[in-house]
Amino acid sequence: MKRITEEGSMGGYQLLGKLGAGATAQVYRVREPVGGKVYALKYSVHADRLMRESAILKQLRHPCFPGWVADGRRTEGAYLVMEYIPGITLQQLMERYPAGMPEQMAAGIGRDVAAGIAWLHGCQPVYIYRDLKAANVMITPEGRARLVDLGAAVCAEDFREKPCRAGTYGYSAPEQFWEGVKITPACDVYGLGKLLAFLLTGQDPAKPPYDTMEYCSRHCGIRGAFRRLLTRCLQPEPQLRYPDASFLLPELSGLETGKNHFWDEIRSKKRNRTSCRYIKCIWRSEYERIF
Repeated sequence: MKRITEEGSMGGYQLLGKLGAGATAQVYRVREPVGGKVYALKYSVHADRLMRESAILKQLRHPCFPGWVADGRRTEGAYLVMEYIPGITLQQLMERYPAGMPEQMAAGIGRDVAAGIAWLHGCQPVYIYRDLKAANVMITPEGRARLVDLGAAVCAEDFREKPCRAGTYGYSAPEQFWEGVKITPACDVYGLGKLLAFLLTGQDPAKPPYDTMEYCSRHCGIRGAFRRLLTRCLQPEPQLRYPDASFLLPELSGLETGKNHFWDEIRSKKRNRTSCRYIKCIWRSEYERIF
C-alpha cells in the first residue's frame, strides 16, 4: 500500500486521501483526470473477490447503493471506482447517541437501509448482502442512509454447500456460521434487526455481551410495535423471521410517521381492561366460594 501512496494515482485517477480500510481492502478518495469529478476507489490484493463485488455493483440501480464507474486489474491486485458518498458512517453517528436515538429517527434510517436490501432480495437472481452493520451505512448531509461495501454480497443461486463464509460476529445470523447450510434473505433480516437494536439502545452488537435481544427486552424505552418487529427479526431460526426485507418496509414506515404508536396505546388500554375484568372474575369467584 505504501507503493500506491507513493505513485499518487491508480487507473488514471489521482489519489486525494484515504477514506478507510478493512480487513482485505482500502478505500481512497480520487479525482478523475478529465472533468475533475471526485469518486471513491477501492483497492484490494484479493483481485478476484473485488472483481466479483464490481460485477454485482455494476448491475445495481438503486439510490441506496453507490453507482459503479470503472474497475481494473493490476499486477498485485485490483481496483473498483464508484460514486463518492459524502457524510459520516452510522457507527460515527451513534457516538452522539450512546443510549440510543429517538424511535422515529431510527425507523427512518432503518427504512432507507431496508429499501436497499429489499431491492437486492427482489432481484432476479436474488442477492444477499450478508454484512449489515453500522460501519457499512453512510449518512449523507441530507440525512439519508446509503449502503456501501458489497464485498460480502453474494448471488443466492451461486451459493454452494461450502461457500466462503462472511459477516461480522454479533450482527450476522447464526446460520451464516453453520457449515453446510444454505443462507437465504432471512439472514439480512436478522442483520437489520441487529442494526435497529443498536440504533434504539446504543448497545453495539459487535461488542460483548452480543445478546442484543436479551438487552432489548430489558430496555424500557422501546415501544411495543418496535419490540415486536425486533423479536420477529432476531429469531434464531430463519423460518421464524420475516422472509425478506420487503416485509419490514410498511412496519418501519408506520414507526417513522408515529402511526404505530396510536395502536400501541389502544392495545395497552385493551390489556388493562382485560386485566381488570380478569381480576374481578377471580375476586367474584373467591367471594362466592367463601360465602
